[in-house]
Amino acid sequence: MDEKRIQILRDKPPLSAILSLSVPTILAMWVQVFYNLTDTFFVGKLNDPYKVAAVSVAYPIFMILMSVSGVFGFGAASFISRSLGRQDFLTAKKTSATAFYSCAILALIFTTISLTLIFPILRLIGVTPETRKYAYDYLSVIFGGSIIVMLNFMLTQMLRSEGAAKVAMMGMFIGTGLNIILDPIFIMVLGYGVKGAAIATIIGQGTGLLYYFSFYLQRRSLVSIHWKHFSPQSEIFLNIFKIGIPASIHSLMISTSQTLANYMAASYSDMIVASYGIVQRTFSMCIMTLVGLSDGTQPLIGYSYGARNIKRLNKVFKTAVIMATGISLFFVIFFSLFAGHLIRIFINNEQVIEHGIRIMRAFLIALPFAGIQFLIRVSFQALGKGKPALILALTRQGLFYIPSLFFLNKHFGLSGFIYAQPFANVLTFILAVLLFNRIRGQISEEQTEVESEIVTAAAKLDDSLQKCN
Repeated sequence: MDEKRIQILRDKPPLSAILSLSVPTILAMWVQVFYNLTDTFFVGKLNDPYKVAAVSVAYPIFMILMSVSGVFGFGAASFISRSLGRQDFLTAKKTSATAFYSCAILALIFTTISLTLIFPILRLIGVTPETRKYAYDYLSVIFGGSIIVMLNFMLTQMLRSEGAAKVAMMGMFIGTGLNIILDPIFIMVLGYGVKGAAIATIIGQGTGLLYYFSFYLQRRSLVSIHWKHFSPQSEIFLNIFKIGIPASIHSLMISTSQTLANYMAASYSDMIVASYGIVQRTFSMCIMTLVGLSDGTQPLIGYSYGARNIKRLNKVFKTAVIMATGISLFFVIFFSLFAGHLIRIFINNEQVIEHGIRIMRAFLIALPFAGIQFLIRVSFQALGKGKPALILALTRQGLFYIPSLFFLNKHFGLSGFIYAQPFANVLTFILAVLLFNRIRGQISEEQTEVESEIVTAAAKLDDSLQKCN
């Protein structure tokens, strides 16, 4: 049992604890950012906007794999951190093993279906005749390695839930670092082009997965993926799905909306698709930093809530909000100053650069609110509040973004298409704050009840001692 990780979750001051868990997570996220940017960078050096567009169109499908595995990754992570807070280590081990094997089975099913239906999928995501071959080359490899991608992502979330953020970081460092090295070899040296980017991705992800396996096999984990702990009990699945499904729906809706956005962008031109994709990848520098901060904060919130330490929970959340706001404002300034330079790094095409600058400046409108929104979302997951998590997941994309995309694109053309996302993100921030204030009131009531029970128990104990005397 690693007492040091428990001590971080239980006793370390909020700022120090957040940094201990978030910095490794942020570094790991930045490795993921470099992976995203490297793919686009080396494909862009082929100086073919259609190949860049193909990777951009295919990328949301890659994210769908993570969304599906997130049902078990996010769901198990939430239940594990709360179980550890209650000192219920057996339930934590049963949850981790059950999530692992369930995700593996689901991944095999997904692989079979996706490879069988790959051509209908290409038509569904709006691939143009010019990009169809490149998109097929990329996705056929990704679909073939689905089980590697899905298990890698799921184990990353589970490791963070037990405070093993450095292990999760190293796994991503190893996997993504190898991918970055292999990208230019497969794409340019061996001449595989877009397909080479996908091959490098699967090899990198597979290597990271092997590192995670070694961590569990050496019994360094607080939990387990051993078959003997596989326990498909209704209570475990209920707790996994209660949080995992809303979290997965959130990611799935993002992937779906990005696919729809690519489809609409293609109706203008593949130049718009390429510039939109480059901006999305570039913005991931900020988004992944904020996601890393919020993911690193989640186990602290879950553990504090499981241990009924509401005072610590509130301090952790307030500290994280200040940090997230500072990060967001820094990137607003950075992107404002260097928009054109950032896009030109990836491709030297004036049309793509011009459209990219316009899209990037529009996206900056909602960026200051992004960090708080992410923290509220992971707080719902950590607290086991499935209903508000589900509401937030459905409304951000389904109620706000997708309808805005259709309406604004229809009435304002390309400008409407570009501003639909920041408009929806501002509305989502408002909703998130309203939902969180309601949940915070419920938590305060729970804390009052706990304090009342403690006072009552102390009074009874005092009476008993006086009678004994």
